[in-house]
Amino acid sequence: VCRRNRAAARAAKKTGGVVVSTTDKTAHVLVERKVKHPKYAKQYKITKKFAVHDEENAANVGDVVTFAPCAPKSKRKRHSLTGFIEQKNQNQKVLNEEGEEVTEAEAVSA
Repeated sequence: VCRRNRAAARAAKKTGGVVVSTTDKTAHVLVERKVKHPKYAKQYKITKKFAVHDEENAANVGDVVTFAPCAPKSKRKRHSLTGFIEQKNQNQKVLNEEGEEVTEAEAVSA
């Protein structure tokens, strides 16, 4: 593989699901890709976790996001969040039988 192709592959936007968003201005995104074995031709999954800079802390666990390489923000952060493909709504209002507002966890346990 020539150097130009490697640089272009690194610069490409990636898409993945947010698995951790507890740290400030950082979301950990899991990217999954399928690779064909060179000898046996079986496809298998390769997963990689990226630390992505999230300036507004907008990403929540379960969101599907796109991100791109940027200048290093810290020791492990080399990517920046560019957009959302699918957002999981964390602030849904759930009503119980009496019409009172409760959290999702309380509604599931009841």
